[in-house]
Amino acid sequence: MKIAIAILSAAILASTLHARTWTSSSGSTIEAEMVSKNSLGVNLRRPDGKEIFVKFDQLSQADREFVEGEGNEASDGGFNLPSQLATMVEESGVLLMEDNFNREDSDETDDLGEPWATNSKSRAMGDKQNDLVDGALVMTISPRADHAISTNFMPKETYGDCVLFVRMKLEEGGQLKLAYNDKADKSVWAGHINGVIMNEKSIVLADERSARFKMEYRENKESREYKDAMAAAEKSFPAEIEADEWHEVATLHQGDTLTVFIDGKEVASHTSPGFNHPTKNHFAFAVPKKAIVDDFYLWKLKSAEGE
Repeated sequence: MKIAIAILSAAILASTLHARTWTSSSGSTIEAEMVSKNSLGVNLRRPDGKEIFVKFDQLSQADREFVEGEGNEASDGGFNLPSQLATMVEESGVLLMEDNFNREDSDETDDLGEPWATNSKSRAMGDKQNDLVDGALVMTISPRADHAISTNFMPKETYGDCVLFVRMKLEEGGQLKLAYNDKADKSVWAGHINGVIMNEKSIVLADERSARFKMEYRENKESREYKDAMAAAEKSFPAEIEADEWHEVATLHQGDTLTVFIDGKEVASHTSPGFNHPTKNHFAFAVPKKAIVDDFYLWKLKSAEGE
């Protein structure tokens, strides 16, 4: 017991040594360690382990100078949005979910913590398919799985227009889908609304609500009507996504247009009715083989009326 207490005390001391006092623009203070920064602000880790994001205009002048100067070593991590998306997030973004996956998990079963859920129990006989390794989420299909991995959550509120940021790494031949769903929409199979499917050579923007998963087409996929709907709803773009390397992915849902950015550059954009779905209430990573992700953020964009 004494050894355990000593180890805990040493860990707390080490954490405290890296923390500092931060002062807000209104004069309130907090003890925290700087984890990362980006164009909008800084991620801070409190002594209880919880991370918070503070915008630059909410910090004192001295803290802003610290972040720009001595804090450069903590610039990795967080998010790095293209300038137009950073402006949107700053002006009208509501953060619905963030996760940097810097924690421990079970060695035996999927154990990502709230609000994450997975389909490993129902689709992979309970085999562990989601691992937290070195501060990243590693998703690897089980040989006993009868379906692609779905690692998913329901945000605290529904969303329409939105910005997403995530870092991803694909192995050779790998694929990752970002799936935006509405589990209450019964006009589509399993709530599938739209998504972005990425591999080394292509990016597919799929309006699934208008074609692929529309219930009225499920028994009639050989019809000309379905084929015409698919041709209009889904569009493929060439990509150069290097395997086994980290890439920064950002997506923008704005009205009926979905746009994708890779490493800060716009690489794909498609307009279709199903992208303009105002009550999405679910998000999932869908992985047929293996993919690694880190630094996940999802913002809802408020309308001019504040909705």
